[in-house]
Amino acid sequence: MFCHSCGNKRLNNETYCSKCGTAFINNLEEISATIEQNSFSSTLPPINQQSNNKKTLYLWLLPLVSSLFVTIGLISYYYYETKINERVVSLNQQIEASLSSGDYEQSQQQLTEALQLRDVDTLQQFEDIIAAALIYEQELQEINELIQRNEVDQASHQIETLNEQINETTYPSLLQPIQKKLEKAAITLTVVEVKMELNELTTVEELAHKLSSLSSLNNEETEKIKQQIVNKIVQFSYEKAEKHLQQHEFSNALYALETGLQYAINNEKLLSFIERVKNEKLAFEKAEQTRLEEAMIAAAKEDLKNRTEAVEITSLDIELDKYGDIYLYGDVINNGTTTIYSIDIHYSIFDKNDEFVGNSVTSVYPYYLSPGETGRFSHSYYGVYEELNVTVDSITWQIE
Repeated sequence: MFCHSCGNKRLNNETYCSKCGTAFINNLEEISATIEQNSFSSTLPPINQQSNNKKTLYLWLLPLVSSLFVTIGLISYYYYETKINERVVSLNQQIEASLSSGDYEQSQQQLTEALQLRDVDTLQQFEDIIAAALIYEQELQEINELIQRNEVDQASHQIETLNEQINETTYPSLLQPIQKKLEKAAITLTVVEVKMELNELTTVEELAHKLSSLSSLNNEETEKIKQQIVNKIVQFSYEKAEKHLQQHEFSNALYALETGLQYAINNEKLLSFIERVKNEKLAFEKAEQTRLEEAMIAAAKEDLKNRTEAVEITSLDIELDKYGDIYLYGDVINNGTTTIYSIDIHYSIFDKNDEFVGNSVTSVYPYYLSPGETGRFSHSYYGVYEELNVTVDSITWQIE
């Protein structure tokens, strides 16, 4: 309740105003009682004299009429002050509501109207809060502009400073809308910083660490940057797995894809690639088994050739000289795929009538023949004096 004389707020059911000393009037009954007391306290002539005395009647009516006007005036004034007090209380509530919703311009207009009606301490406190809030809103606008220009260091400093200023105010709860906007600006700043760093992150591990740093932030902006990081993890995991797959490193490819799935859960692209890796692994293992089997067969064939068909006689000649001596000589080549040594030519000798004369053996030189290398053999028979024929029976050699 406020004093109907000076407008000062009544505290603790006071009887008299602490500012002007006027007695507080609690209700209409007290006003009527006061008026009646003043009216009947006036000096009036006895009733038995009024009936015949006109002058005395006027003297009696004058105080009564005056008291009536005073009563009407006090009642009107009481209603007027009551209406003002009710309006001030309503404005006080509206100011608090406007502050709570962050509509500081509206609260400023409401405060101006209230101060025109009552100049009380509560309204003065609101005036200080609104003035501070308008300043903080301007600083917040500057912070958002700094963030838009990617001036992250300056924006971070101003956010920290403004947060300290808000916490140091007398009524920080009335500045919650600004506090929430400031928190949102801080989150936006974090997102901008992450975006600026994102192009410099080149591994899944670095991206995963950055994603973890955003886990406590949950709003539309951070969800977008989180998804952007997850998409980049998927891309890196896919590319890494592709390189391993080209080298037939199936285990490493699967590990890269499974690592990506830890952050991009149930990602269809990575799950599909895992199926591809598994299928290619099975195909490769099957082909490898076939290749090994074929290689074993080829190796067996090659070994057989080296043991049975490596040596080929490219020339064989027999000469009888004028002294009756026989000279046997010829050439061989190593058609195998490995070095051979200790090559011996086993042959049989026949006369000109194809009668068997005997058999013998001669060695090839050099002792070792590499693949594609040729060797020579020769043998002499003295005092034969007739032509002979030679048939090669077999060739033996050793494999290195």
